[in-house]
Parts: sequence; structure tokens; C-alpha cells
Amino acid sequence: MDREIRLIHTADTHIGYRQYHSDVRRRDFLEAFEKVIDDAIDMKVDAVIHAGDLFDSRNPTLEDILETIQIMSKLKAAEIPLLGIVGNHESKQQTQWLDLLENMRLVRRLGNSPFMAGNIAIYGIDSIPRPKIQSFDYSVFETAREATHNILVMHQLMKPFPFGEWDVAEVIHSFPCALDAILLGDYHKYEKTKVENTWVTYCGSTERNSAAEEEPRGYNLITVSQKGIDIGRRQINTREFLHIVVDIKDENDAYRDIFNTIREYDVKEKVVFIELKGNLQVDIAYSEIEEFLDKQGVLVSRISDLRSNCPDETENQPEIIFSDPDIAAREEIKKMDLTDAGLLIDEIIRDLSIPKTTIDHKTEASIATMIEQMDFSQEIPLNIHRQKQVESNRKEEPSQKEEPVFVEKGEDKKSRPPRKKKKETNAVDKDVEQKPQKTKVPRQYNLGDYL
Repeated sequence: MDREIRLIHTADTHIGYRQYHSDVRRRDFLEAFEKVIDDAIDMKVDAVIHAGDLFDSRNPTLEDILETIQIMSKLKAAEIPLLGIVGNHESKQQTQWLDLLENMRLVRRLGNSPFMAGNIAIYGIDSIPRPKIQSFDYSVFETAREATHNILVMHQLMKPFPFGEWDVAEVIHSFPCALDAILLGDYHKYEKTKVENTWVTYCGSTERNSAAEEEPRGYNLITVSQKGIDIGRRQINTREFLHIVVDIKDENDAYRDIFNTIREYDVKEKVVFIELKGNLQVDIAYSEIEEFLDKQGVLVSRISDLRSNCPDETENQPEIIFSDPDIAAREEIKKMDLTDAGLLIDEIIRDLSIPKTTIDHKTEASIATMIEQMDFSQEIPLNIHRQKQVESNRKEEPSQKEEPVFVEKGEDKKSRPPRKKKKETNAVDKDVEQKPQKTKVPRQYNLGDYL
């Protein structure tokens, strides 16, 4: 290798995410991506690698698309290639947003054929649904003989990292050429390890997608030289998430203690989480705290009352057990005419472990996974209640009624002379007049029937 190659590895920018329903937070996600691009230009790196979830949604707004194009155009003007793969949040059925951006010569979508950065071959695997992992075909990749190093970019939860669905060791052993590094997206925390002789790393997200993401945000700087591969870490400044714990003791001084505790911090333009602990008997109006935080210039405030987790003084009192409302609700929902998708959405909405701000994204991802696993050539599976409805519709049609006989007033129906029968036509006429029998047309299904 004649010279060292420097690459920026970023992922999970989630452009377009209106976190906490705040347009300011939407701008934060866009600006975090712009900081990465500005750093790439300042450092004059050889390429920027984006490991998936550029956008937060499969259907980003026109505003988000245009602003993203403006940022990418700066990188194009600096003649620094942007390489990317498709993440699970932005993945569409056929044509991807990366295809559009690639047609505009703003991005190169990584895949089976390597992109050569000097003597480094860079490959990509888009986000793959879990059921399709086992059947993945590694033989489609084209090896580059002139490559001194090989890098694979993926957007997946990988073992041995937390929540792993795909084993890194399996990828290393199955890939047609030796991999020096696997650059990952999807897990929002920075991680780095070595599996056998291959570096494996998550760069983390560029903005905090939840209150649990407390670590500083940033990206990886990959340096490839004759000495091998070095993976460094660079932080970017993002909006601060501030956690304030308030211990409530005396009822008369509760609000004074809360407000004085908040005054100890600089909360202006920050996302603030208030955690209430202490005396459970003290009634607190959350609106009072929110109004105070608003006057202090807080961007977003969230209040969690953790006092309910404190030991209960009535521990020795008789235990009273009520029916679980969730179980009762499920039993009633089973009686409704809901499809599998409807039942799935219901479970997501009533799952208290899923934050309300992520319900729409969780639902969209779950339905997309369900669609990908469906076999549309098969008849629609019906639940038991829909099956009963279909069976009732298949009952024999009522027999044809006799033609009514009209009788004049005062006339007996029996005394009415019988009607003359129509003259029968001969066999030839019957064949001519007989209407062709309609062929049974198979029922056509559409996506709505399945969902």
C-alpha cells in the first residue's frame, strides 16, 4: 500500500425523526449528520461509509430529502465519495432512496461488487429480515484480486454483541475472501471487538434516539495502512439530555425542593428528565413542574414518578387480587374480526414497555416484516371467527319461489284455469339458445385482505 487510507464510518443518522414531536429535535438529527460530513471535508478523508438508517422512515418528507441532498452535495463538491447501504428503518420493497441518491451521483450503494478505495475493497449487505438470514447466499460477492484489505459493511444486530441475530463468525467463515473489518450499523452504542483476525465495530448513532442513550454521540475513523487497520473514535457535539433526581420529603416544602433542585442545573435548550423519589404520600401536580421548566427555557421535559417503586408500609395487609385487564382485553379482541396485522398492532399499542413516541415506528417495522414473510400465492389464512363467517356465507341459497298467481277479488284460486305451457323448442333450438356456462374465476387477493 503506497499511502494510508482514512475512512469515516457512521450510521443511524435517522434524518426526519421528530423526537418528542419537536421540530427542533428533527433539525438536531439533520445537523448531526451535517457535522459528520463537515468533519470529513475538513480532514479530507478518502470516503465516508454510512452503515444504514440514513432516514428514520421509509417515507421521509420532501423537506428532509432536499436538506439531505444539500448536505451530500457538499461532500460531492469536495470529491469525497459517500458509500452506503439500506437500513431497516428506510427499507422499501423495491427501489430504495439510496438508488435515487445514487442516480444523482451523490451516493454509491454498496453491494456484491466491491468499491475500491485505493487497494481496499469495500462490500455491503443491506438490512435483512431475521427469517432470511439462514438462507443468505455468500457466493454472489465478486472478489478483487488487487485488494490488500477487504471491508464489509452491514446493518444488523450481530453476535457477540447484545441482541445479536446473526453470528459474526459465520459471516467471516462464509465470505468468499478474508475480511479485515466489518463495519456495522443498527445498534446505537459504540462497540469494538476482534473476532479471530477481523475487527468488528458499531459506530453508534449520531443523535440520541432515546433517554437510555446516555453516551456521547460520534463516529468511527478507520485508518488503513501497511501496519494494518486502526479504528479511532471522534465525538460530535449534540443537544444535551439532562437527568435530574429530586428527593421529596416534606409535603409543605415539596415544590420548593423540586424547584431549587432544578435551579442547580443549566436546563436552557436541553432535553430534561425529572425523576421524583421519596415520600409517596405527597401529591405532586406535574403541570406545576412542567410550567416551571418551561419558564426556565427547557426544550423538552419529561417527568417520571418513581415513588411507586418504594416499599409499601401496608406490606402486611391482606393481599387483594384483581383480574388482569390485559388478559380480559385480549379475550374480547379475539372475538373481533381482526386480521393478523390488526392483532399485531393491538399488541404493540398496549405494550407498556414500548415508548409512545416510538409506537408508529415499531408498528411500521413489524408490519413490513410481516409482509416480507407472507406468501401471496397462498389463500388468506382466516382466524376462527372469520372462518365461521365464511362458512355461513356458503350455505345453500334458498330454492326458487313459484311465480305468484294473481286472483281477482272474489275469485277462488283453485277455480283459476291453468296457464298454458310455453311451446317447447326442439333440441336444436335448445342448443342454440343455451347460454354458455360461466367458468369459475379464482378469487383475486390484494394486500388489504392479508392485513
